[in-house]
Amino acid sequence: MNYTTIWETSQQNELILLKNIFEQNNIDYKFLDENTNNNFATGVRIQVARGQEEKAGAILRENGFLNDPSPGGQKVTQTRFWVWLVVALLIVIIASIVINSLF
Repeated sequence: MNYTTIWETSQQNELILLKNIFEQNNIDYKFLDENTNNNFATGVRIQVARGQEEKAGAILRENGFLNDPSPGGQKVTQTRFWVWLVVALLIVIIASIVINSLF
């Protein structure tokens, strides 16, 4: 049987979730490099049988693994998260200095 790669991940928790989801929905799947890649550093490819790609893709979108592009919708990157966190912390520090200097 022929299989098509539909997802790749390096996170073990995603693999466990996908196994359960695919088994519940009777999707024929296999994971490549799962046994040879013990630390999941390079990722594991998830494949589904030909003819089930659309159903598997819909399930991935439904469960938040794939995002549909929408106008104005942006994914928060890790870099953007850390930049805003540092900015917020600087504002809190400056505000605390100002408050302490007033009293």
